[in-house]
Amino acid sequence: MKIIVAASIVFFIFGCAGPGPVHIATTESDSIESTYKDPRVESLHQKNSDLIRDIYWRLIRSNVGIYRRGIGITTLTDQHNEQLHYLKVNIRPSDVYFDENTTKPEDRFSHVLMTAFPKYLKFIKSSDLDRDDIEGLAFGIYWPVRDYSQCNTFGGFIEYIHIYFRKNDAQDILEGRLLYADSLKGDVEIMTSLNLQPAKSVRPVF
Repeated sequence: MKIIVAASIVFFIFGCAGPGPVHIATTESDSIESTYKDPRVESLHQKNSDLIRDIYWRLIRSNVGIYRRGIGITTLTDQHNEQLHYLKVNIRPSDVYFDENTTKPEDRFSHVLMTAFPKYLKFIKSSDLDRDDIEGLAFGIYWPVRDYSQCNTFGGFIEYIHIYFRKNDAQDILEGRLLYADSLKGDVEIMTSLNLQPAKSVRPVF
């Protein structure tokens, strides 16, 4: 199943002289998506508001940074032009960051995909997806790439990977019936933006 993201992603560049735009949510209202154009999606969000807040507190208590408006419902369109509703969880972990001068985009992609994703997917429960009208999990990780010769605290740019798991595949991973690495070889959609390039769908080579 080929998934097409139904929204554009905006890139952020910020200077070393100060923190610039803040991509880590600092409050509950900053963390949870609250505005939807589609009344159907708004209704689905309200129906699952308890789950969304539970995921928020789960991450906060474990000191996992949440990307701004990173938790909610996302609407995707498949190759048959059918609307699908996925639980959205986008995080910005404090332990995922890179020096632009000593890493290559493909190395950063590989590290996050194969190391960070298995680590942070564990914060999602199989039961989170056991909801009516939720058809999958959209899990994203954002990280900064900085010029450490200038500043290792601010500056640089943001990269990310979004993985769109179908509900059954996500639950199989979370319950140990399917290895995460094996799931990437199957019918899963991976979107990424690296090195300030437009987002694109990719297929990892193992």
